Amino acid sequence: MVIKLYISSESANKTIKKKQQTILDRLTTRGVPFDVIDICSDVEAKKFMQEKCALKTGKTPLPPQVFSDEEYCGDFEKFEEYQEDNNLDVFFKLAPETITSKAEICVTTEEEEIEKSDKEKIVENGEVEKGNKIVVTNGVDAEAEKTDEEKEVNVEKAETPEKAKVVEEDHEKEDAEEPAEKIEETSEEAADTKEEPVPTESA
Repeated sequence: MVIKLYISSESANKTIKKKQQTILDRLTTRGVPFDVIDICSDVEAKKFMQEKCALKTGKTPLPPQVFSDEEYCGDFEKFEEYQEDNNLDVFFKLAPETITSKAEICVTTEEEEIEKSDKEKIVENGEVEKGNKIVVTNGVDAEAEKTDEEKEVNVEKAETPEKAKVVEEDHEKEDAEEPAEKIEETSEEAADTKEEPVPTESA
């Protein structure tokens, strides 16, 4: 494998001459074997360079152009790009190009995982439990639909099972006493509405 540098020895353009010399110096300091091909004296080499470069870049090439044997490496701008990355061996086809993939890794601590699992737990009946509040997955807040009495019982239940039992018994007693009070009130109203007997005059 030989590096081939296509140059123009008769170019009056100072920029082109400077670019050619920069690549020549770099190849020399790296100890890479290379051939310099002057397109001004070799018409076939000029034609080959133009055809190969046009296929890769789609534009008319200007020297300097770099090849590895007959494989196109690039122009001076490409050379500078690889030089800035300290990767000239890849540019000259002396080393394979490595493709690095970028992957994002999200690291969470054990405490964060526990906190996340405590905040949101999926229960079997399709509801989501957030803290001590049950939220129905269809968007309806079950807690908002409860009556004040049910909320009070639930709060008591959340504190201790024994206290919740006492609260439930109190509610049962209230429900049992309510019919008795209604019967008593009805009896009193009936007594008040009874008509007293009208005394009759004796003959």
